[in-house]
Amino acid sequence: MGHDSHGVVRTLTYMNQVEDGTIKPSGAIELIHEHGAAIVIDGNWNFGQVIAKQAMSMAIERAREHGMSAAVCRQTGHIGRVGAYAQQAAAAGMIGIGCVNNPGTGGLVAPFGGAVGRMGTNPLAIAIPGEDDEHPFVLDFATSVAAEGKMRIAVNKGVEVPPDYLLNSDGQPTLDPNDLYPDEAGNRGALLPFGGPVAYKAYGLAMAVEALSGSLSGAGVAGNGKPGGNGVFFMVLNIGSFISRDEFDESFGGLNTHVTQPPFREGNDEVLTAGEPERRRMAERLANGIELDDETLRQMNEAAVMVGVGALEL
Repeated sequence: MGHDSHGVVRTLTYMNQVEDGTIKPSGAIELIHEHGAAIVIDGNWNFGQVIAKQAMSMAIERAREHGMSAAVCRQTGHIGRVGAYAQQAAAAGMIGIGCVNNPGTGGLVAPFGGAVGRMGTNPLAIAIPGEDDEHPFVLDFATSVAAEGKMRIAVNKGVEVPPDYLLNSDGQPTLDPNDLYPDEAGNRGALLPFGGPVAYKAYGLAMAVEALSGSLSGAGVAGNGKPGGNGVFFMVLNIGSFISRDEFDESFGGLNTHVTQPPFREGNDEVLTAGEPERRRMAERLANGIELDDETLRQMNEAAVMVGVGALEL
């Protein structure tokens, strides 16, 4: 879907985490507490994608029963693209909301006005079913100006990042994505919250994500918790418990038509809604394949050899 920051670029990291015990593929996923529509899950450090998919499935089932539900997860590996799980709810005809934090992180993102990293990228996603299953509204964004993985991609490609993305370890603006990662002395730079002069808005959202994903789940918050994974918060709203699906589709579908019609600003020939760029990118990649830079391919091969698969021969 075009989010290379959350794809195979992370393969080597995941394999290294298995090797050092941060991720435990045999970890049993436990429902440790439930109260009506609220559930608490301990992933016992299994792969985050496995835990999150199961957690959202459980939340969807409870939303069918109660009209809405919420699930939180602790001791969970990195779950990847948060929007994927919100889309899971949309595919079931419901509204899905999700966010994650990075407990115990040394800090990737500087707070508004700060010069060093204090929090994770703390992404937030909302997926809303469309009038047909192929066109959900999928809002999915980091509360930082970019996802950390996009900096990793820039490092692998050997390119600079745009201005106002990063601070170096001295708290000064930088275009070098390598500055985000620890140097030999352990010093690192920081991403900025999105919004430029009004980035206090994204900073506030990031703090709210810490409360929902970290404090509410028991996973811990930035600077206080076991690093290496995500605290997870999911909410599911069963549309039929509030209004008929036909009425909802007529209302929200009408909004989509309203906002995407002309006139358009100079230099633009259309207005898109959240999720459309990803659908187009996915169709293109399914037809033509996915380009990988040389360094990402090298890392994938290193991970393959590590687990006895063997390098890909091109």
